[in-house]
Amino acid sequence: MNAFKPVLKTFAISTPIYLYITNNVVTIGRIQGESMSPTLHSNDYIIINKSFFFDLFYSDLNKNDIIFFKNPEDNTICCKRIVNKEFDVIDSDYKIHELNTVPKNHLFVLGDNINNSIDSRKYGYVSEGLVVGSVNKKIGFIWPPSRWFDKID
Repeated sequence: MNAFKPVLKTFAISTPIYLYITNNVVTIGRIQGESMSPTLHSNDYIIINKSFFFDLFYSDLNKNDIIFFKNPEDNTICCKRIVNKEFDVIDSDYKIHELNTVPKNHLFVLGDNINNSIDSRKYGYVSEGLVVGSVNKKIGFIWPPSRWFDKID
């Protein structure tokens, strides 16, 4: 039993630290599908700044930021780019429900692959409260290694 004490102690200390970091600071996101092509591809793994951490140390979300959020229709996690923020007038091509101004505390998001993306054009504006985190553009990709030095714009 004494041989397992150091292992158990390490596990007991590291598990809460790991859980805190992945729930509040950063985590790894996996891209599923090609809606964010050519910027992000299916099965890319990237670093995500969690909302709690982002709110403490960075400014608000901005246009062109890539975010992960809960889909307002089915609560699945999606990855899209912010095109318009609250009170912005959206392009008439993307008008939603006859309302062409983004409501307060909401975002209008689109996939980079506009012809192959389910986004705000389908499910409407996304509440800022549904944002899980934003893509860390400085660290960026962690998998596949061939994309380690690619820039995320």
